[in-house]
Amino acid sequence: MRSVNTLEKWSYAIGNMPFSVKDAAFVNFVVFYYTQVQGVSGTLAGLAMFIALSWDAVSDPLVGSWSDTLRTRWGRRHPLLVAGGIPTALLFLALFQPPDNLSEIGLFFWLLGVSVLLRTFLTIYFIPYSAMGAELSTDYDERTVIAKARVTMGWLAGMAMPAIGFALIFQSKDGVDGRLLQSNYIDYGILSAVLAGVTAVFCVWGTRSVIPRLPQGDATGVRFSVKQPFKDLQIAFSNRNFRLSTGAGLAFGIAAGVYTTLSLYMGTYFWELSSDQLAGMVVPTALATLLAFIVLGRIGQRYDKPTMLTAACIVMAINAFSLIGARLLGFMPANGQPAVYILVLLSTGIAVLTIVTLQVVTVSILADLLDEQELHTRRRQEGVFFAASAFVMKATTGLGAMLAGIVIDVVGLTPGAEPGTIEPSVLQSLGWFSIIPTVGMAIIAAWFFHRIHMTRENLVRIKQELAKRAIT
Repeated sequence: MRSVNTLEKWSYAIGNMPFSVKDAAFVNFVVFYYTQVQGVSGTLAGLAMFIALSWDAVSDPLVGSWSDTLRTRWGRRHPLLVAGGIPTALLFLALFQPPDNLSEIGLFFWLLGVSVLLRTFLTIYFIPYSAMGAELSTDYDERTVIAKARVTMGWLAGMAMPAIGFALIFQSKDGVDGRLLQSNYIDYGILSAVLAGVTAVFCVWGTRSVIPRLPQGDATGVRFSVKQPFKDLQIAFSNRNFRLSTGAGLAFGIAAGVYTTLSLYMGTYFWELSSDQLAGMVVPTALATLLAFIVLGRIGQRYDKPTMLTAACIVMAINAFSLIGARLLGFMPANGQPAVYILVLLSTGIAVLTIVTLQVVTVSILADLLDEQELHTRRRQEGVFFAASAFVMKATTGLGAMLAGIVIDVVGLTPGAEPGTIEPSVLQSLGWFSIIPTVGMAIIAAWFFHRIHMTRENLVRIKQELAKRAIT
């Protein structure tokens, strides 16, 4: 049974951080920076995110097929980790440093160009990285352990970056809110570049020992061509469970994307929290991530993965409505009361717990679906499966940012507005636009997850049949 040692597991897990650094930037700061600081309309900022996401629909399967068929002395994954990881880190410097005196259209094209390049190189890094995770172990439960370690490291970066940003970088200066100062974003870009670069290099170094144990190129002898990704996707989507998991992931991605992209606007204007209070969000985020790491393994031994995914989506929907809905319906104390901050902290912890659960179990169940795919097609498609999964994950920031940008323009949130100066009607609209897509998409995701058939017993049967085939 293929397994990993401690160094290999945690080196692999740390390799998830560059993706989380990207998420932390795009989810928390990019749209806010370009709209509230640079003065780009929310619709244009959201459009740039959507176009970049659309390019991912092309680049992800290309890289997935390329990674599956690549043959080198260093394996088929590691060369691409190097080729994608370093440029990704450097592009964070450009993201928050557009040239001076650009017009609104010029800023739009700068944001679009940098976003497309950053996502392209991140794809070259992240698709092989994700595919490698499914190859590290063949055990049903160890796959969840590896996924927990990977997601935990991702959330560690996702927690640390906003917390450091709000606590140390985005501080007020000369009476101006630090979230509205351009120079602060340059510092944040440098921090992002350093963390992404260092963790990518460490992942490559720490997992070099697994290269001889990993599958070396496509077993069928298929070579990469431009047409191959489309053939691979057609084969992949012939799998019913894979279709359902992709639909669920896309719905969940949109729900989480809207929720997280609007979170800085909600925290700044709807709840009127200070930068220090926003930095304090790291506490429930850390506790929820730790709780997920402790309990998911035990829960996974008792319940099947589709059941866990369905339950997490339902909890996410209820949590997304409860707090904001209570404020909109007049059941919350006024902003500034301690109870408000405590309830926001609690809601944040619940949201993080559900999202971490969904991320961990989704990564784990994809590895199981790959075994099912091998049984049906005699091919393993790690690169293609995780390319589709990565595309869905990027929908978290891409589609979420686009919808959030449109919401900003529709509700009438003006650039440079200070907290406490927004009309109540604008805040009401902002709250409802945050709730409706989040709750609706979470329920749709739950419906998809509920229809997936992949239990522990299913996987045991699949592995037995694969073993018999290998003997014969």
